Amino acid sequence: MTGKPTQIARIGSEEDESALRELLAEFHEWMADHAREFYGVNTEIYDPDEELAEDFDSLTEEIESWAWVARTEGEPAGCVLLYGESDELAEFRRLYVRPAHRSAGIGRRLVREIIDRARTESYETLALTTPPWSETARALYASMGFERVPPYPETRLPERYHDEAIFMRFDLSAEA
Repeated sequence: MTGKPTQIARIGSEEDESALRELLAEFHEWMADHAREFYGVNTEIYDPDEELAEDFDSLTEEIESWAWVARTEGEPAGCVLLYGESDELAEFRRLYVRPAHRSAGIGRRLVREIIDRARTESYETLALTTPPWSETARALYASMGFERVPPYPETRLPERYHDEAIFMRFDLSAEA
């Protein structure tokens, strides 16, 4: 899909919200499949429907929350969420790019968008967690200046996942 124009915009309409819901549902199914492989086939550790509902509850209930959808030729291609967790730290979650749109730079553009927003909102640090099976995402984050760190107290990730999850931070005061 390289070379096709992609637009990235904060969600602001019912159409955007519908696209976000569709993308996040795919993300959570992907997470559930990989969690079953990682933790064991019979493990009920990740409920995609519950996670999707929590995402939308948090976006509507929390003042310091934002969501973006990337569209390629008008079709939803990817998404990301950003939350202000403290006065100093913002955490991003749910970076997802549909398989047909990967390797086109959409993930990198979505991350740039949230870095810019976090700076605009005067956060000092941008943090994330990523699952152990997401090597491509970790490589992207590292290439953009994120550094691996121990679990941070503001994370939304339940503690039961901390041993396997990868935690990363980005200093927003560096490289403008």
